[in-house]
This record gives sequence, C-alpha cells and structure tokens, in this order.
Amino acid sequence: MRGSKIAKMRHLLLFLALVGFAVGQGSRFRQEFPGPYCAARADRCCRDRQDGCAQPISTTLCYCDEFCERGEHGDCCPDYEEVCMGIAPEPENATSCVYKNRYFTPYDQALVDNCNTCKCNMDGSVTCTEDVCLADDDLLRQLHHLERSIGWKATNYSEWWGHKYDEGKVLRLGTFQPRFRVKAMKRLSNKGGHLPSRFDASEHWTGLVAEARDQGWCGSSWAFSTATMASDRFAILSKGREMVQLAPQQMLACVRRQQGCSGGHLDTAWQYLRRTGVVNEECYPYIAAQNVCKISNDDTLITANCELPVKVNRTLMYKMGPAFSLNNETDIMAEIKDRGTVQAIMRVYRDFFSYRSGIYRHSAAATPAEERSAYHSVRLIGWGEERVGYDVVKYWIAINSWGQWWGENGRFRILRGSNECDIESYVLASNPYVHEHVQAIRKVGELQELIVGTGYVPHPSRRYPPYAHRG
Repeated sequence: MRGSKIAKMRHLLLFLALVGFAVGQGSRFRQEFPGPYCAARADRCCRDRQDGCAQPISTTLCYCDEFCERGEHGDCCPDYEEVCMGIAPEPENATSCVYKNRYFTPYDQALVDNCNTCKCNMDGSVTCTEDVCLADDDLLRQLHHLERSIGWKATNYSEWWGHKYDEGKVLRLGTFQPRFRVKAMKRLSNKGGHLPSRFDASEHWTGLVAEARDQGWCGSSWAFSTATMASDRFAILSKGREMVQLAPQQMLACVRRQQGCSGGHLDTAWQYLRRTGVVNEECYPYIAAQNVCKISNDDTLITANCELPVKVNRTLMYKMGPAFSLNNETDIMAEIKDRGTVQAIMRVYRDFFSYRSGIYRHSAAATPAEERSAYHSVRLIGWGEERVGYDVVKYWIAINSWGQWWGENGRFRILRGSNECDIESYVLASNPYVHEHVQAIRKVGELQELIVGTGYVPHPSRRYPPYAHRG
C-alpha cells in the first residue's frame, strides 16, 4: 500500500482537490504547480505500478507511474502526460473555436472544409484558406435555382469534393489553347446533301464507337480524345475488321514537346499518329501518369512485343493521315455522318464539372474569380434537337473522358450552332490507314475512285476535271 491508511486518505483528499482544481483551471494549475515533477526524476518510472515513483507537490505526493491514471481518483503529477506519454501541454490561455458547428482549439489539427482548411486562432477566431473548390454547396444551390432557365441539371459528384478548381483545370482537362498550326490546318467544306435532324454515330455504326473512358487525375484529354477518335475511325472505316482501342498512354509517354499529365497540344498529337503511329491499349495500358517511353519511331507491332490482330494481317503501327479542320456546323455534321466521330476543343468553366443531364450551356452561377476557364478536348458523335416550349433547341452529342459515372453515362449534350464554349471553333478529323481496305470513295461520271493496298482513306475533297466523250 502507498503509506498508511490515514496518511493515504489525507493525501487522497488533498490531491483530489488539486485534481478537481486542475480539471477546472487547466493551464492555471500547471502555472501554480510548474514542477518539474516527473521530469525531475533521474529514472523514468512511467511503466506499470511503482509506489516509489512519487514526487512531493504542495503538502502531499503525486505519482509518475501508469497506476496514477485512475480517472477521478488519479494522483498523477502535473507533468505526467508530457513526460511519460509525450503529450505536449496546452499553453496558457488556450481557447476554443467553433466552425460550422464543430469545436476545436489552436492545438488541434486544422479542420478540412471541402478543398480548404480552417485554423483556430488564439483569440477564438477562425482563419480558413479561400481557394475556389471544383464544386461546392453554393455553386450547386445556384445551379439548381437556375435549372429551368439554363436547360440542364447539376449534381454533386463525390469525385470532385476536396479538390480545388485550379487542380481540376490542370488534371481533369489537359488540352492547351490551340496554337497557330492547329488554327491554320487545312479547312475543308463538305457538301453532304440532306442531313437528318438527329444522328448518333454510336447507333448508326452499332458497336463501333467506343464509350467514355476515364482519364483520371491526369491532364491527358489531348491524348485521350485523339486516341479514342482514331479508334472509332479505324473501326468504322474498316467496317469492323479493325476494332482496336488505341493507347493514349503511348502518346502521354512518347510525344515530345508536350507536358504529359499537365496538358498537350492536339497538332503535336496528330503529327505523332501520322509519323510514328501507336499500339493498342493492351500493349501499352493506361496508368494516368507519364512514364518512360518504350516505343521507338521505327517499331512495329512485332518489335514492340504486341499481340497481333486476328481479323487482319497487320504488323505495322496504327497510323492516321493528316488532320484537317472543319469550317462550320454543316461541315461538322456531314463529316460525322459520312466518316465517323470528330474531335472538338472546348472551353470549360467551373459549372461544367457538375453537369448531370440536359443541353449544356455556360451558366451565370459563378463569381469573377471562378470565370478562369481552361481548354478540353472531346469527341463529337452526333447531333439532335429538342423542343423546349415554343423553341427548338439544337445540340451536339459529345463523349467526355471522365468515365461513365459523369453526365449522361459519360456523354453530354451542348448547344449547337452558336459556338457554345467555342466548341465549333476547332473541330478536327483524320482518316486512318486501314489495312488492305478496298472501298469505293466517290463516283465522278463513269469513274469510281478506289483506295487499295494500305487502305488510307483520304477526305474526298479533290476536284475532278470533266471527262469529254470520245467519239
């Protein structure tokens, strides 16, 4: 036993008074009994029960062993937690803060509020970082309020929560503003004749248009949109014989003068596809990060150790012809209808990340600080129109690269004919070198142009001279 029964009772009553005082006064108790106590002992007798592990305090004893921790009957020295448990004492005048019904002190970890952190100050005030988040309650509240006027619905995606808007612009987009060479790409005009009011390439060429994939937190839309559009065109223009998912990871790793997961230019991506070509996804899987390039410019599918396709006797890389841009709404529609999906660059604002369904148009639900936009690239796969009241609203059908959990199963619709978010400014297409493909491209009088051998399918823009009849 620790001393005689009477002495222990006296010590206990006195120390309980001290403990009660300590609980009520906190740092003041430490100030009036600063010690050191446990820290003054040459031996660290913190473990187990050791009745000799005591120090005088006022007119009694306090203890530094584990047995001293007995709830309201404890008799630990004031510096027991600091010395034996490594818990730093709260400084004098410790205060408490409240933020969104959560209490914390200056000595607690900062509270996390979406993409911001909040710190409790010594005067009881709270200081929070003020970064614009990718999505927040205020934005969603505004979008729900504007839903009827803007024509589309928003939702709260957990994937965006906790991320800054600036982070999303870099890592969820990834296409740089077009350089002069993209703007100056050869523009072609289609004369496609009658165009239907609605067209969806995925329905017209069933099973030949890839669904939405997820680029992850890597600003690789420049590689994703290029690879997936090229894949679509290989499938469509080979009539299903070359069903291939081309590898955006190869472009992410191998295309020079790009910035990997921090973004890239489309013209450079198309140059790489034309000069070097790419392998399929199985041969170069996507990892949402830039890694070391393992493909050289003179590789074939064989030297790259890729599994060869079954339906065609292909050993060469999958290559595309020169990219070309399209002039206007009608040209874009005719190109999609005749040869498959196209690639479009668009300006992305903060509200676009919360899109759930409907026909998207940029809303007013943003502050000036949030109007900082960035560029993205997507696939246009068709178009349509929808009657809203007395008006007919025209739209494009597009496939994004954020996975099928976003939007309308990975797709979105956006206003057509008004260059909404610049989506009609830079629309690109290219045709594949389809293996041993033979196809009638166009007919001029009694002549028919055939593409034989490699099967490269050019855009039918050449003009043929009239052929006079020989008598």
